[in-house]
Amino acid sequence: MNKPLVLIPVYKPDQQILSHIIEQVRRFDIAGILLVNDGSGPEYDAVFAYLTAAYEITLLEHGRNLGKGAALRTGFAHINQHNVLCSHVITMDADGQHLPRDVKKVMADAIKHPEALVLGVREFKGKIPFRSRLGNTATYLIFRGLVGQTVTDTQTGLRAVPVGRLDQLIRLSSDRYAYELEMLLTLIQDSVTVREVPITTVYENNNSTSSFRPISDSILIYKTLLLWWLAFRFKQMLKYSLSGIFSTIADFGAYILLIHFSVGFVGASILARFLSVLIHFSANKYFTFSYRDAPNFAEIGKYIMVAIFNLSASILLIFIFIRYFFMGEVVAKVAAQLILFFLTYALLNGFVFLRAKNKA
Repeated sequence: MNKPLVLIPVYKPDQQILSHIIEQVRRFDIAGILLVNDGSGPEYDAVFAYLTAAYEITLLEHGRNLGKGAALRTGFAHINQHNVLCSHVITMDADGQHLPRDVKKVMADAIKHPEALVLGVREFKGKIPFRSRLGNTATYLIFRGLVGQTVTDTQTGLRAVPVGRLDQLIRLSSDRYAYELEMLLTLIQDSVTVREVPITTVYENNNSTSSFRPISDSILIYKTLLLWWLAFRFKQMLKYSLSGIFSTIADFGAYILLIHFSVGFVGASILARFLSVLIHFSANKYFTFSYRDAPNFAEIGKYIMVAIFNLSASILLIFIFIRYFFMGEVVAKVAAQLILFFLTYALLNGFVFLRAKNKA
């Protein structure tokens, strides 16, 4: 049976840390270790010369720094083109953030689930740099709302990728840290099971050695997520829009019909809104998100919470727009509903119907 292979993208490494990582990982039952020197520069030639002489590793090099995404792509392409015999590619960082015992845990889970993408997810507890905690939380919430799937740590560098998936990952175009997100999105879109293995969170010197650029790399990551959503979920948004139109027509139609039969406007308003809520819930569950199972109490309860939130937020936003932005009542209502249109979609996708998505 083929064994996993460890791929480590490297940029200006600390020789002591990287040597320790290699020394520990090479003791595992693996097919080998592949390093990609991502243009560290001539001053690090001695480090890589020492590593290749001291350990049985394969070294690939970029003439200049191209970013983590390019380094991973180079490693994947080498494995694919040279038909390197391995079951998975275990990607990990070179800065000591991934403990060898956690690499072993991810590797063991991948062997048990050979077709899955296994993520080593960091537990953001204790003393974590604020930018890391904030960035991870923001990406988690946006990812959950747009993709409709819970992934605790979308940017983890410790992963086990089935070797059969490398061909499609080589063709991805994102750069730097956005590549890891595009990799995750691509495999999710292809219905690959995503598994999570909790790992220890390690930040040396408040994560000062990280080459992550908070602003520019975050923009790249969110741009990648948005472009993917437009390509693969825009049709879903159109269905969501139609569901809203259907429920609005039902609301007005039922209200007019009940008024015609001499039902008072209060009773007509309540009954018509109840009908429109039923239609909105059903249309989104069975039309927008294409599920077939019967509604359950959890979904209904969550939906009621979203409906209450929507009404409360609408009133608050209209008040703010009128009071502080001097909008008219109608314009304020339209502005509030446009904002809540997208927010409600994210809540339905990442909260109300999330259970069904994970199960599917």
